[in-house]
Amino acid sequence: MTWTRPALLGLFCGLLTVCPLLAQNTGGVFGPAVDEGDRRLQYRITFDPDNDGVAQRIHYEQAVNGDFMLRSVLQGRKTDDSDLDFDYFQGELFWDLSEDGAAWRTGLRFDLRLRDGDRSEVLGVNWMNHWTLPNGFSARFLILSSVDVGGNARDGVFLQTRASLYRRWNERSLVGVELYDSYGSTEGFADFEDQRHQLGPAASFRLGRGHSLYTNVLFGLTEATPDVELRLWVTKAF
Repeated sequence: MTWTRPALLGLFCGLLTVCPLLAQNTGGVFGPAVDEGDRRLQYRITFDPDNDGVAQRIHYEQAVNGDFMLRSVLQGRKTDDSDLDFDYFQGELFWDLSEDGAAWRTGLRFDLRLRDGDRSEVLGVNWMNHWTLPNGFSARFLILSSVDVGGNARDGVFLQTRASLYRRWNERSLVGVELYDSYGSTEGFADFEDQRHQLGPAASFRLGRGHSLYTNVLFGLTEATPDVELRLWVTKAF
């Protein structure tokens, strides 16, 4: 099947019409590369068909120079008072530690998340890795760590890993698979079935004029994870 631009945009519009907002996985397997002058605006939507849950977020990122990039993230969630309410604001600083064009790129990302209500704030440090492989393949592996700060802070360091393997399909598209693992707190890791683990295929398409589209289906690997999540991102590069 050949995906035309109208078909892809139709899929996006269809997902926009689904049901109320419920917090789902809107994260990505982000890379360390920072390109000077880069500026992007992105919208993300995640749909859980089992409970009609939807999460949405929007973020803007801009490179400071060839080594550092800033990103601001705004996400909403369903609450008792509203189908679309403020969930959190997050500021992120990317630090590219590698040489441009290197086969292995690595870097750090520092996060500050501000949340509503009586929930604590979150500080995060993440290690990013990207490998350019032969025959159009590329791989990423991330280690994410975070701690709660302020009132009602939970104990311990919360750990995640994420990974992806992609292959270039043609000049405008990539296809691959992504893995998301959330282990819980170092104060006492949960049993495997009580952790969140997701795996699924993904694809991205360049649509022209700075627009691109990403789509992904994640399948839950444990009892604590949603069975299926459908995800779509739309990006505009300036």
